[in-house]
Amino acid sequence: MPRNTLVLTARLKVNLVGLVILLTSMVHTAASAAVSPIPLLVEQCLRYNFPTDTIDSALDSDTNAITFERQLIGFFNINDRINYYRQYPLSYADRELVLQCQLYLADELALYLDSSQFQSLQFSFANNKSQQITALLKRINQLSKNSQSPTYKAQLHTAQAAFKQKLSSQALNLNISDKTCELSHSTAGEAENSFNGSLASYLIKQPDEQCRKRVWQAYQARASDKNKTALATITALRQQQALQAGFANYSQFKLDEQMLHSSEIVEQFLLSQTHNIEIAPWDLGRALASAPSSHVTAMDSSQWLVLAAKELEALAIGFEWINEKSIRVWHKQRLLGDIYLTENKKIAIKPIRQLVVGQQFGQIELSLPAKLSRYQQQRQAIKAVATAVKKLSKGHQFYLLNTISETADSSNIDALWLEYWLLDKLLKAPQAGSREAILLLYSEQLVVFRSKVAIDLYRAGTRSATFDHHQQFSLGFGKYWDKTADAPFTFSAIVYEGPLYYQKLWQKNVAHYIYQSTKACQDQSAIFDTLVVNEPADSIEVILQTLLGSPITAVPLITRIQHAFDAKNKYPSRCTFLQQ
Repeated sequence: MPRNTLVLTARLKVNLVGLVILLTSMVHTAASAAVSPIPLLVEQCLRYNFPTDTIDSALDSDTNAITFERQLIGFFNINDRINYYRQYPLSYADRELVLQCQLYLADELALYLDSSQFQSLQFSFANNKSQQITALLKRINQLSKNSQSPTYKAQLHTAQAAFKQKLSSQALNLNISDKTCELSHSTAGEAENSFNGSLASYLIKQPDEQCRKRVWQAYQARASDKNKTALATITALRQQQALQAGFANYSQFKLDEQMLHSSEIVEQFLLSQTHNIEIAPWDLGRALASAPSSHVTAMDSSQWLVLAAKELEALAIGFEWINEKSIRVWHKQRLLGDIYLTENKKIAIKPIRQLVVGQQFGQIELSLPAKLSRYQQQRQAIKAVATAVKKLSKGHQFYLLNTISETADSSNIDALWLEYWLLDKLLKAPQAGSREAILLLYSEQLVVFRSKVAIDLYRAGTRSATFDHHQQFSLGFGKYWDKTADAPFTFSAIVYEGPLYYQKLWQKNVAHYIYQSTKACQDQSAIFDTLVVNEPADSIEVILQTLLGSPITAVPLITRIQHAFDAKNKYPSRCTFLQQ
């Protein structure tokens, strides 16, 4: 079916979840309404039933795919709406209702994925040669592969929650027994009130590096003992999952279908990104305190959005202001959906409803402060707008294609490319030696080190190719951490993202390389169509070949990224795809 026909259909179609759509039309005010929308939404949630009719084998798989989409769009919308409201402070009663809905949907989905009609659907799609159907089958298989028993999920989630709670609640009490490491009255500053007893304040004001190091190391060890049981439970459960799937360890299991499809390739990437910044974590506060901030011109967020919209026109993205709080977004002649604006000190993107071509338009809430005065605020605003445009611009007629990527470590390359594109237009790079520049360097090396720790943790029993954590910490920060055995207990992402912790850094590097390699191309909207819209549902390999001009796999791409700043071959332009 031509896309124009699908768009016209979407304008006329009665959505399968009428009540959800009614709530959607008022979503930017519903969260603050006097009457909570949660009971009505949960009531609809608990009445939702997954389809029980088997796939009609007499029909072609394209028709069955459309039927599948129409049957499940209600489930997807309810699930998205629940996730949207979870981001707001809710009453105890509403939290209980939301949890009840989540458990119901999770259980029903697990039963559906194990049903004969679902397996019949998978078989039907397997014989289809359509690129979109093939891509849809991959997403369906991902859902099926990641479906675990209720007992497994309960044990895993309980251990994860315990790990996170103990890590976040165990604040360091600065009861320093060593008198030489106490802050003197003169060291603490002109006024004692300037020191609030926190770790950050101590590390900034303590001039003795050894004292700073001892206190920082004590803070890193704060949850090690209490979280050993939780972490052991999590690693055992995931090792069990890997063995059942036929893999030696969980790192192999999770990486098998990624762009970086083995722990050895991830190692190669992480080592290529290891640079000695010569700033130890316990010295970061003093380095930031003495560095200047990057200057930006303060402006109202509404004014800033107008500037961003003007730049996006080069990508054929149009912003239509319905009123001061609502923007309608278009791509060429296609209506994508609406962005609802709310004022908040914290910049945030909250998806409300996912665009599905031929089914429904997208809706997103964008929260911005009234004025963007600082460098980091404007950078975060760019990231938020890039994410919103990416979510609204996907060009597929299936929800799963618009929301689940081919691989986890390629899921956000498109939004990051758009972020770099907007950064070049709206915000200068941070000044060398500024707080923003220092923090960027430090945060990247912290991710590199933690990624090494995460990969090793889930390579149970394979000692032949592990990192020396003492050495790797020194290579990144130029100093020695006495007890790197505490490293797995210092960040909660290790129990959620696990060996995929590297993916954000990897995607940033790939997106930056694509941007720098194609920024000289005259038709930037063609790059946007290829990378972000991706109407044909091309694989990431096909997209990279199209944009970079030749077939490219993970290992050569790592090398390209590593040497991208070489003077003799600095970001060669790749515009050959425009001639196709």
